[in-house]
Amino acid sequence: MKKYRSKLEARVARRLGKDWEYEPGGFKYLVPRTYYPDFVKGNIYVEVKGYFRAGDTQKYAAINREMKAQGKDFRFVLQSPDKKVRKGSKITMAEWCDKHNIQWSKA
Repeated sequence: MKKYRSKLEARVARRLGKDWEYEPGGFKYLVPRTYYPDFVKGNIYVEVKGYFRAGDTQKYAAINREMKAQGKDFRFVLQSPDKKVRKGSKITMAEWCDKHNIQWSKA
């Protein structure tokens, strides 16, 4: 018997029958957003952060990838570089920036 993520999915699978595949693969999708940097000078874009909200690490990683693809320089000014990315995290904001090759400085 297949393993489903929930009892509801298992119930629906029984109703649909054997002709249906369950989670056969995935596909990427993009959610278009607009980013407004805090400061810009020429090709340098600076974001000033005191802390990361839920979802910010994914957002800023995507912004950084897009900036690099466009030949732009994305940087952070961090109020507390030694602050954990989120509660229970093992890495700090500065370590997260280093991991993603984003230049940062302390405010």
